[in-house]
Amino acid sequence: MVQTAIVLPFILLNLIMASFYFFLFSMDSKGGFIKYWGFCWIFYSGSLLFLFLYMSHPSVYFLGLRKTMDMMNISYLLFGAYAFARIPIPGYWYRFSLYLILWMAIGAYYDFDLISLFLPVASYQIILTVMLCYILYTRWPVSQKEKGLFTIIFMIWGIGKAVFSLFEAQYVQVFGFYLIEILFSNVLNVCIFVIYILKTRSEISRADRIFKVIAENATDVIFYYTLGAQKGFSYISPSIERMTGHPPSAFYSNPKFYYEILDSSDYGKADEIFENQKIERSLSPYTLTLYHKNGKRIYGEITVTVILEGAEPVAVEGFIRDVTITKLAEDELQASRKSRELLLSYVSHELRTPITSILGYASALKDGTIQEREEVAEAMDIVINKSITLERMINDLFQLSKLETKQFSFRFRKMEALDLTISLINKYSLDIEKGNLKLQTKIDYEGLSDVFLYADPERMEQVFANLISNAIKYTHPGDRILLRFVIDKKKKNMQIHISDTGIGISKADIPYVFERFYRAESPPEVRKASSSGLGLTICKELVEAHGGQIFVKSRAGQGSTFTVELPIYTEEQIHQKEGKENSDA
Repeated sequence: MVQTAIVLPFILLNLIMASFYFFLFSMDSKGGFIKYWGFCWIFYSGSLLFLFLYMSHPSVYFLGLRKTMDMMNISYLLFGAYAFARIPIPGYWYRFSLYLILWMAIGAYYDFDLISLFLPVASYQIILTVMLCYILYTRWPVSQKEKGLFTIIFMIWGIGKAVFSLFEAQYVQVFGFYLIEILFSNVLNVCIFVIYILKTRSEISRADRIFKVIAENATDVIFYYTLGAQKGFSYISPSIERMTGHPPSAFYSNPKFYYEILDSSDYGKADEIFENQKIERSLSPYTLTLYHKNGKRIYGEITVTVILEGAEPVAVEGFIRDVTITKLAEDELQASRKSRELLLSYVSHELRTPITSILGYASALKDGTIQEREEVAEAMDIVINKSITLERMINDLFQLSKLETKQFSFRFRKMEALDLTISLINKYSLDIEKGNLKLQTKIDYEGLSDVFLYADPERMEQVFANLISNAIKYTHPGDRILLRFVIDKKKKNMQIHISDTGIGISKADIPYVFERFYRAESPPEVRKASSSGLGLTICKELVEAHGGQIFVKSRAGQGSTFTVELPIYTEEQIHQKEGKENSDA
């Protein structure tokens, strides 16, 4: 009775271990080998149960059933090894096991002697054990020392069980042997658990390496920020340095370093993310304005998930994606949409006024409302002027459209700077005098002599005409306009300065004067002057097509100076450009 009472706790222990292995299997769906080894210890628990029954009520049937459970115990150890090594289990092992179970049943029915009954099963157990040890030794990626130790333990266990069954067949039941077997089975249990721990640690290490490779090479920034008393970044990927210019160490050392790179307008969003104490599983993506270490503005889209323990948020994890290009494209699209809306609004307004005047005067002339000769002439002048305004606006829109779509044609040629200077002065001096304005000119004859430009004379006259027209329009009668033609200090560009003493441009308007459809606020008498709002935009496009630039300096009430800067070329450079254009043609 004492001996049987000792066996019962081991039966219970093995069932607990089997349950534990099944629990591990439920937690890790990839650990299929644990499922087989769980069944292994269920069968071994059955073997101990029949041993208990045999010791209580000696019977060959209990001994035969114990032997069957032992065979299944070792079979499932082998199946677990196959699953551990990720090798499909050959079907013949199932067939051999079934054949031997049938053999045990036939032997029990026909009352075979135990040696005849147990010897095939014992031999099969030895074969299973050798195969099990072979798989572990060749497929387990650990050191030779560890593999050798565990292989020996499995070998002793399997062969010992087989040999011990033959002693049982001769009715040599020594309780000490049973106790050694039970104790050794628990040693094997520990070995299996250690194998599981080592394999899990290996998989975690591999997953950690994969994560590091992904995180350290990802374009997006991956981070994990701990909340609570010890706030701070537990992890932030190296891509943060590519995005912001600051290394991860800066964020580790200062839990609130993100304030250093954020625009002040986004501090509230940052507080909601990193100071979050509300129970929210995830936060909607935010677009934050960040600043690179070099001062460049960038835009980052941050997506965050809150990690909870129970009902308390303990951390936030997420990633930051650089969306600068997308954001700038969206802003440009929005600006373009706004520009189109402004164009439609402006064109509809500007077209309506002259068309209304033309229709009004035309109708008055037709129905005889206007009959006096002087009134008729005045009405015709108004109709003609309004028609000219319409024509100018349509031409400006057409030209700007062709410039922006690169369909505008240029006829570049070699020009002497002095020739262009004299041509422009002669052409527009009369217009300035007609505007009741004084013309002053300053020409750097020495600097401009033997200086060559590569320009389209017709397009340059178009630029000059627009700038002179504006100067006349916005300057009070009796004031002066100054034209200066010089070489810049570096002697790389010719500069044409058109200065007036007119109403000037406010500081707020200067950045926008070259934008399409933009017109600064003007006095009422000037506002009446016809303008498409496209002239300066066209000037800018034409000058830039020549490789130059145009800019303005002005003060409200003190006049303006528009400067056109054109690059100077040597004769050799001009020949090269002409050759390139001919080859392209």
